Amino acid sequence: MKYSTVGSVLRATQALCLQLCQRETLEQGIAYYSQRFAALPEANQFREVIAQDRDQVGRAFDQAGRWFAELGLACLRWAPAEGIPTPDMEEFLTGKGFEAREYSAMTLVNWPEAPPGDKVRVVPARAARGAYRRTYVDADLPNSPEARAMRAEAYNERLDDPQYDGLVALVGDKPAGSCALYQVGDIALVTDLAVMPGYLDSSVDTALVCHALALARRIAMRRIAAVAAIGGARGFQWFERLGFVPDGKIVEFERPTSSAGRV
Repeated sequence: MKYSTVGSVLRATQALCLQLCQRETLEQGIAYYSQRFAALPEANQFREVIAQDRDQVGRAFDQAGRWFAELGLACLRWAPAEGIPTPDMEEFLTGKGFEAREYSAMTLVNWPEAPPGDKVRVVPARAARGAYRRTYVDADLPNSPEARAMRAEAYNERLDDPQYDGLVALVGDKPAGSCALYQVGDIALVTDLAVMPGYLDSSVDTALVCHALALARRIAMRRIAAVAAIGGARGFQWFERLGFVPDGKIVEFERPTSSAGRV
């Protein structure tokens, strides 16, 4: 089956969710949930939501809210299904305290050259789990300390999945950042990019993504995708310099007390 770039990103994202949590199909979407990782939006969210008008959104909100509450959890993120219009959903959810997050779905069209210099060394995360964990605890991401610590633990567990290849950037012997390449069928998603404070203006992020792309090239993935936060430090222009082009938009809604961790 051939997927659009947005569809490819959504398919890979759903598979990533299931690394951390369970799911339950509700009337108008799929609930992903984890009591162990209760502070993580990626582990407690309502996805593939098909509500198209305000009444449907209201019913879906009440149903999902009750369902999560029965488990002692909060739904921290909403993600509409591909092709579902979002104006009514955005109006309703922002009125309930959610924030709209817009992303560009990016697809690779040209292979980048390896970044020059040898100051940044990129190693497999499975061989450096402590450094990998530290990047998510200390990275320059707008998370609460509880969410950062929980994400560090959760993402270390992701390394047990053979389709998830984590990478750690080292400058000298210090961890400077991390990212991963996640494979779902013939789709490879560059994801979970995090950079430590003090290295934001360095080539750490470029080195990480270039290494992830080199891995994707070696294993001959047919589609290589990434997600760029619109208005973020690494927006679509940054990814364009690495050979990607924007090919669709993704909108999600998140409670402001937490963050998805995307950069």
